[in-house]
Amino acid sequence: MTFLKQNKISMIAGTALLTIALAFGGYSFASHSFEAGVATGTIPDNTHIRLDGMTLPAGGVFPLYDSSPNYVSGHFLLTSPCEPVSEGDDTYQPLITAIAGHIDEHASGTHMEPIPLFYINTVSSPTLAGTGDQCVFHAHIPDPLNGGAPRVTDIDLVNLSGEPITFAPGHVVDINIQRVLGSIADNPYEDGPYLDLNRNVIYDLNDDDHTNDGLGHSSQ
Repeated sequence: MTFLKQNKISMIAGTALLTIALAFGGYSFASHSFEAGVATGTIPDNTHIRLDGMTLPAGGVFPLYDSSPNYVSGHFLLTSPCEPVSEGDDTYQPLITAIAGHIDEHASGTHMEPIPLFYINTVSSPTLAGTGDQCVFHAHIPDPLNGGAPRVTDIDLVNLSGEPITFAPGHVVDINIQRVLGSIADNPYEDGPYLDLNRNVIYDLNDDDHTNDGLGHSSQ
C-alpha cells in the first residue's frame, strides 16, 4: 500500500470518528446512570430504513439504531451495492461498512466494531442478474462466535470506500431486536475510545470454500 493511500485511509478514518462524535453529541459529565432502561427480557422492535436516494460521502456516517442504555440481541439485514471480496471471488462484500457497539459521551466508554456479515447469494444480484447492484447480507447481533462488539446499543453505516456511495431502490436496512441483554450502565466498555474501521468480515455458507463458513454453522 502506498504512503498516499495509507494517508487517505487515515484521513477517512479520522473523518468518520469525528462525524460519529458530532452525530451523537457530547457532554463532559453525561452518564447513563440516570436511565433505568430494561434490565433483561423481551423488547420486540423492528426498524426498517430505506436507503434509496441517499448519497453517503467518503468518511460519512449514517446512524441507524440506538437502544441505549439497553444492549440488545437480534438480527441485522442489509441490502446494498457490493463487490467481490477479492478479484474473481464469488463471495461479495458491501461497499458500505456496518459497525455496531456503543457510542458514549465519554470517550472511554465508546467501542465500535464491524459487524460480521453473512452473504446471502441466492437472493443477491450477482446470482440473479450477474451484477453487483444489490447484495443481501445478514448478521446476528451480537455474534459472540464470529466476533464484533459483544454489547450492542448502537448500529451505524460508515463509508470507508474513499468515494461517495449512492443508494438505489431496494437498498434497505432492517433491524429486528428480540431481547434486552442488560444495561450498559451496569456493564460499560472501559477500553475506549475503540473504533475499528476495517471492512466487514464476510462469511458465505453457499460457496465451495468452507473456511469462510464462520462458527456456529454446519457446512452440510
